Amino acid sequence: MNSLMERTLESECRDTIPGSKKRMDALTRVRWILATDEGRFVKVDSQLRVVLTRDPGDATVYDGRDNEELKCRFMEALLKVPLTVVLLD
Repeated sequence: MNSLMERTLESECRDTIPGSKKRMDALTRVRWILATDEGRFVKVDSQLRVVLTRDPGDATVYDGRDNEELKCRFMEALLKVPLTVVLLD
């Protein structure tokens, strides 16, 4: 889906063993959110409703342990808008 995401995950996990604590720690450092082309961001609120917000600080943050393709497709189906994975610094 996102070659930048793939490269980032590969870079973070390069010297780790799959399933190890070191690998899990590396994956948690890769953080991302979902966004629309119009500058809105996906937020899962406290009642587990999926909504769009204009404030990127309110967006739900995922990490490298989450499947970005699956989350993106699921949220697109719920919200009926195309979404993009945005890596955070």
